[in-house]
Amino acid sequence: MRRALMALSLLGLLVGGCASDPATSQEYQTLQQQLADVTADRDALRAAAGQSTGRHDKAKATQEAIQAILDDPESVGTEQEVVDALASYATPDAVMDDIVFGAVSMRSAWYYTLFGDAMDATIDTTYTWLSEDGSQGGSLWLWHGTNQAGNHFELAGVSLDDFSEEGLLSNTYVVYPYPADYVTEAVTGAGT
Repeated sequence: MRRALMALSLLGLLVGGCASDPATSQEYQTLQQQLADVTADRDALRAAAGQSTGRHDKAKATQEAIQAILDDPESVGTEQEVVDALASYATPDAVMDDIVFGAVSMRSAWYYTLFGDAMDATIDTTYTWLSEDGSQGGSLWLWHGTNQAGNHFELAGVSLDDFSEEGLLSNTYVVYPYPADYVTEAVTGAGT
């Protein structure tokens, strides 16, 4: 008897549930709208993630291309060709802001870092990093060679980089683990 009552109760619920159309209920429509909103949010996040991945890949390619030029500048050509090649991986208004020497255009910064005022310098990068979205990165490096006075110098430093949506350098901030006077003397005077 007890089973019969339970069976009749379940049958009543099923029949009652089938009698009304759930697609027309307010609760159903609210759930449908919430599902549509969540789906739209998910699709927007996927699109943003796809853009971030693209920016990351482009910024990584920029880092690698700059490193290849710095590793073998002679294969690129003349001083001007090397500077042009390096500058091609930066936005037109990109700036390198050196904590000791100040802020200049990226093109000028590369020229004076490697060749300007009788410099004959090399940059050996020891470590690079890049954010997941490709907007920021940096490198740890050793800058060395013959300074403006003809003396040997060697300085370690860090570059903190910002990348455009296209993966190009838009800003570089350069810092050293030395006092400013030491850096200036290394580049313009007795060296290190």
